[in-house]
Amino acid sequence: MRKILSVTFLCLFAVWGAMAQTLVTTKTLNKNVVLEEYTGIHCTYCPEGHAIAASILENHPGRVSVIAIHQGSFAAPSAGEPDYRTPFGDALAGQTGLQGYPSGTVNRHIFSGSTTALNRGDWTSSSETILQQPSPVNIGVETSYNPVNRELTVHVELYYTANSAVPSNFINVALIQSHIFGPQTGGNAGNNYEHMHMLRHLITGQWGDEITTTTQGSLVEKTYVYTIPADYNSVPCVVENCDVVVSVAQGHQEILSGDVVPAINGTNLYVGDITTAGPTMKLGHPLELTTFNCEANSNIAGTNPFKIKLVSGAPPDWLASFEVDGQTVTDSTVVDLTKGTPKTIVLHVTPGFTPMFEDFVLELSSVNNPNAPVKYFTANVISNVHTLLVNAAGDNYATQYQGVYIDGLTAAGCDHLAVMKSTLFTQANDAGILSELFNIFYNCAWTFPAFTDAEAVAVKGFVDGGINLFVAGQDIGWDIMSGASGSHGTPETQDLYTNYLKASFIDDGNNTNNKLIAKVDDPIYGTTATSNIFDVYVGYMYPDQISPLADATTIFYYNTTLTKIGAIRSMKGSAKVVYFGVGLEMVQNTEVRNDILNKTYDYFMESVGTGEKTGVAGSYLGTCFPNPAHDFTTIRLSNIDRAMVVEIVDINGKTVMSKQVMPGTTQINMNTAILPAGLYLCRIMDQGSVLETKKLQVIH
Repeated sequence: MRKILSVTFLCLFAVWGAMAQTLVTTKTLNKNVVLEEYTGIHCTYCPEGHAIAASILENHPGRVSVIAIHQGSFAAPSAGEPDYRTPFGDALAGQTGLQGYPSGTVNRHIFSGSTTALNRGDWTSSSETILQQPSPVNIGVETSYNPVNRELTVHVELYYTANSAVPSNFINVALIQSHIFGPQTGGNAGNNYEHMHMLRHLITGQWGDEITTTTQGSLVEKTYVYTIPADYNSVPCVVENCDVVVSVAQGHQEILSGDVVPAINGTNLYVGDITTAGPTMKLGHPLELTTFNCEANSNIAGTNPFKIKLVSGAPPDWLASFEVDGQTVTDSTVVDLTKGTPKTIVLHVTPGFTPMFEDFVLELSSVNNPNAPVKYFTANVISNVHTLLVNAAGDNYATQYQGVYIDGLTAAGCDHLAVMKSTLFTQANDAGILSELFNIFYNCAWTFPAFTDAEAVAVKGFVDGGINLFVAGQDIGWDIMSGASGSHGTPETQDLYTNYLKASFIDDGNNTNNKLIAKVDDPIYGTTATSNIFDVYVGYMYPDQISPLADATTIFYYNTTLTKIGAIRSMKGSAKVVYFGVGLEMVQNTEVRNDILNKTYDYFMESVGTGEKTGVAGSYLGTCFPNPAHDFTTIRLSNIDRAMVVEIVDINGKTVMSKQVMPGTTQINMNTAILPAGLYLCRIMDQGSVLETKKLQVIH
């Protein structure tokens, strides 16, 4: 027989000092995400939703909870199949306004329109939005379990750092279970599909346990005792695979925050944190030290040992360490922290010559509380990068196919390339660390929204500054310009589409748009071979048919009659812009897509037709040494059989230095001490024509 017992303790901050607060901090924290995912076992596309949810969890450790709610017609079992539904699913779904599966809600928040239901393509961007918002309440959770009588005890502790917008809040305690193997139409696993985060029971009932002490400084403590049955609907409940999700909602809808812990001896004890008052993203340069001044704080009473560990995937020529208590640490160390007495930590990063945008993570964990979650501080450094591949973050298709771009650009000789997701791209833009870019390749793949407003603003700013832009992906035009249900067009993104990509959206496209045929008289792409376009998204093939607006030029068609346009190029000020209405991952011929990236890179770097690639000796320009240069660089030359001119050009295309060379010259020195630090092009000119280019970096 199941039983639920709720024991409540309430107090105000004025008298809290006498109590033994154990779980939460009084600091204002940002909201955590609670993703409620509506799914089923006869749902072809639900596994895609599961993959998106898993990615959100992976990218934000300790900040996201997922509850998979089996509900609706796709969840109804056929004869002999398990029933994963609960008594709560229909009522939960009823308030979302969902119209298809999988759907989800992110903190039951209304992001647009009047309903909370979101298409799976919107979960990532919506989660990113919630994660940046301050929460009025911090949530502490700890669990214990008695295997003899299957009794689960959940202790919840809330601290309000601000007044709740409404006086009545509800604590929701959900029991979820993972690693349940059973049927699924999608996913290609048959009856052995692994279901994760499945809702088994709402311990606090359909809409939660009401609390009314929700003003700033209030502490709320409750304990729930629940006997877990051996099965639900004859589906065994394996407690070892169960977690408990605790969230706080305003009424029955808006979730303020939430957290998840294991059902057996779980805790989210806030052990402390590592913080900085300065920026967390910085622009570095090869062989120059970059530092982040941080503080480690304990939230545990008294003095306690903590482990601090540095984690990074930086290449071997990058050096990273941190300094604490007078020692320099490259891996991990144990230090004593006293609550109320911050300890200084200095993170040191010295980039090598490998171009990179890299995470450097300091992990803080309590030695005496090994079950408490690790706290993370992440710093980012970008160095020696002039070409940036940005992956649209909406549903991870872009990340899945980023290798198409990396391989093609590497083959094109692009040896100063870095990769980041669009969510980090906007943060990096705000941090001002992308000032040395020449080119942006924006990989939308098949992502919704194709661009958020913040991403559109960032991209437009770079183009206005003369940075070249390549954009590719199917359904970009449909998403921004169609106005159809489920699309995401805004005035900001529509301005990007029409005034920067300089495109007119004609049609959503279908599987008849199945070839990519170059416009033969285009001087950039005219010699590119024809390739088939194939359906990598298995039934979702929508290469956008587009048309060039004023000042734009057609470069590729979808059909042999040359009536359907698939790609255009244009100029926006001094920036070159190329836009494909189809993702390069859909271009079947690898050589063709590599040729597109090769020609685009040459076009962007003003070396079309020279055959010169960065890092490969050219016919006239040899190496620049040293590169990066401090006070000077020596440029090696060959085959100088007539008077020519060597120029150094800044990222805006302005010639900042030039020197004439006479026949037989084998090298020249250029004084780089007078140049601001940054990326430049070194080029050799013959009667006003660019023969070859090399990249040159100046550091001081």
